[in-house]
Amino acid sequence: MVTPRKIIYDLVAGDDGPPLEVRFLGLTLSQYSEIKLKVQKADGSRFERDVTPDATDPELGTVTWQASDLTVGWHRAEFQFTRSADGLKFTVPRRFAVVLSVREDLD
Repeated sequence: MVTPRKIIYDLVAGDDGPPLEVRFLGLTLSQYSEIKLKVQKADGSRFERDVTPDATDPELGTVTWQASDLTVGWHRAEFQFTRSADGLKFTVPRRFAVVLSVREDLD
């Protein structure tokens, strides 16, 4: 039996780089017309960012942050894929949401 695990990305408030790199094992990202990172912040507000497939690695995608995205707190996230061939949509991970753990900047 495989034990599901929670994925946690540790980030710093106010950062807008470098992009978040995410590997989707077993998926060829070029087969999808749209891949979105959907985030629900701790305060309940939501935003979405595009996942951009890497030009040379078919399983690797990147998410570019905007300055207001990373605020202090534990935020829930998931990835939504839209398949090019038939428009089928699915979301990963299925069991646990990804956690964006954002700490305050020490400046």
